[in-house]
Amino acid sequence: MNKRVRAAAYTIAIATLLVGLIAGAGVAWVAKPAPSDMVSKSAYDTLQSNYNKVSANLTAALAKLAGIQNVKVALILGTGGLGDKSFNDIAYAGLQRAQRELNITFDYASPMAIAEYEGMQTNFAKQAGKYALIIGIGYDQADALNKTATVYPNQNFAIVDMAVDKPNVASLLFRANEGSFLVGVVGGMMTSTGKAGFVGALDIPLIRDMFVGYQAGVMWANSSATVLSPLFVGGFADPNTAHEEALTLISQGADSIYVAAGKSGLGALQAIHEQGKIGFGVDSCQDYLYAEIKASATKRVDEAVFEMIQAALLSKLYPNLTEGNFKGGIYNKGLAEGWTGCSRLPEEEPLWESTFNFTETPLPTNVLTKLTDAKSRIISGNITVPSAYS
Repeated sequence: MNKRVRAAAYTIAIATLLVGLIAGAGVAWVAKPAPSDMVSKSAYDTLQSNYNKVSANLTAALAKLAGIQNVKVALILGTGGLGDKSFNDIAYAGLQRAQRELNITFDYASPMAIAEYEGMQTNFAKQAGKYALIIGIGYDQADALNKTATVYPNQNFAIVDMAVDKPNVASLLFRANEGSFLVGVVGGMMTSTGKAGFVGALDIPLIRDMFVGYQAGVMWANSSATVLSPLFVGGFADPNTAHEEALTLISQGADSIYVAAGKSGLGALQAIHEQGKIGFGVDSCQDYLYAEIKASATKRVDEAVFEMIQAALLSKLYPNLTEGNFKGGIYNKGLAEGWTGCSRLPEEEPLWESTFNFTETPLPTNVLTKLTDAKSRIISGNITVPSAYS
């Protein structure tokens, strides 16, 4: 890419980020859950002033960006590693998007055990500001990050799926129960035996939250259905056990099974395929794996990771911005904000088909209607999805 094209790309990227800050000031950068999408006039005026100053001097901004060598981000994957076609892979996709669109470079680490997290976090953090942001994927990095973030208070961190109460940590939480409700709707509509099942990685609130959302969705769509007791694998990297758990549910009559188990889940989805039952994936779209996978509850870790990298980059370029820069705190988002969803929603389906180069088999009209109705009702507050956290 020549310098002129690269400069134009930088201009578009920065202009897009800054315009987005104005348009989304009340939602995208709220550091704690808020009852309203409104921002105060003073906060808006401050943001508008900052935007005017920056947008009036894009040439200088580009020069500053071009002058920063190797703006880097670090990612520490969960123990399942890449290739899970789920949680880790979609987080990595967000990192790759930032590389394409924001010109960052990155390093990543792939631990085999929880005991490795603290060392990996420390190895990245101790390099004297080399990384604009260090991102930990998975709730089980929290204990380590509590220590690391304390030792390196000037380093920005983000963690997915757990809250770490440190001023330099952005905690990225997802209302996964909402997306799980949506696949439950599809499952409740499409079951022929009237029995639905669930295979989870671990019996923890994070996974239970998906189960209770799924259960509620099945029952909302089909009050005569039965949701069997959930089965848990015992970890995120054990496809063989997950395969057996899925077969157990099928032997109990389940023909509509939601799998939320990371890399373990690949074994359960394979069993569903082998037995010709209906399955549902999680985190990323997994529909392309087998024809029997009719929908996936999407958890847009890629969007969350990308947003935090944007914020960290803005902080590096414009440290005096009062809005839009990186802030520690809790970011808790769901369907309304585009952080959770379902692969079969009309607005998502083209994205996944393009990403994985496949074509979905259309859902029956009545199922699609019920699915989109459920989404609208959740966002409007007409449906309150139960949660394992409440």
